Amino acid sequence: MDRRYHSRSCHAAIPVLMTLLAPASAALAHHGFDTHYYRDRPVLISGTIAEFEYINPHSFVHVETTDDSGETVERWCEMQASSQLRIKGIGADALRVGDPIRIEGFQARRDPLGCEFATGYLADGTILTLRTSGGQSLFAAPWEPDETGSIFGTWFRKSFPGAGVDPDPMDSYTDAGAAAHAANDPLMANPVYRCSPVSPVRAWSQPGLPTEIRNEDDRIVIRHEFMDTERIVRMNMEEHPADAPRTTMGHSIGRFENGDLIVHTALFAEGLLRSDFVRTMDLELTERFHVNPDNGDLEVTWTAFDPEFHDGAISGSRILMRTTLPLGTYGCTPGVGHGEQMPGD
Repeated sequence: MDRRYHSRSCHAAIPVLMTLLAPASAALAHHGFDTHYYRDRPVLISGTIAEFEYINPHSFVHVETTDDSGETVERWCEMQASSQLRIKGIGADALRVGDPIRIEGFQARRDPLGCEFATGYLADGTILTLRTSGGQSLFAAPWEPDETGSIFGTWFRKSFPGAGVDPDPMDSYTDAGAAAHAANDPLMANPVYRCSPVSPVRAWSQPGLPTEIRNEDDRIVIRHEFMDTERIVRMNMEEHPADAPRTTMGHSIGRFENGDLIVHTALFAEGLLRSDFVRTMDLELTERFHVNPDNGDLEVTWTAFDPEFHDGAISGSRILMRTTLPLGTYGCTPGVGHGEQMPGD
């Protein structure tokens, strides 16, 4: 099989026991999952571990097994990023080459040998569960009570339900936007596979990794472990400079309003708002950062305007909780993504 990722060493950790939760609604699913895998086609793979690729943005385990005709084949199952696995306590030595394994997963749409890893049963009795039987990712992080009411500190995205609201881009596409959406192939065009954070909206949407917000005099720095992304919010500007360079994350200016941080971002490089949202360079994004006084959650609500591809505003939100989890280094190995084959391979 022509693999799109290459193994590299990471710090080891002890495998942890995780229990399978109840099925989650398909309506709450991560968009990328349904693009690449069939939620209603479970697979069971038993065999020997041939390779464990412990990398970002996605890890893979390759299993030598037999097909229905008794022939030996190598199947692959996609797992979450090594950074997310590390937070779960799953290290680079959790799956050892030559050990037997049984995997419950979901069938890949484009490759009959591919699957998405849900639960793995290891030789030593360890059970690793990364997704529910409904396909929903499982994430957890150390939680820290918030009595400060401040946006500053380290935050971790909540799991669905309760993680926020995702809009449906089809509700607002112009004719040009609908045409661009139809021409967009999320498997081949998703910038995540080129190790890009895509946009501020995509960075907030990444599950399983922490984000730090800190105050530095006349600017606020937002650091996502996802793709080692750093955003600078300039608090001493009222307008975006005409000569500022266009970047993936855009140019951000901010102000406080009734205790909330308001951030306006423009001057984006051409690309995507999210992997399933087409956009142009005319995108403008406004985010509001509000700490809920009742529970200490950080509520990040956003509104985007993209006049060429979207008719009116696109709005969504992410809900985060304060955490003691430290930011790590993401690193990334560029590839096609999801272990699938390019056309013609």
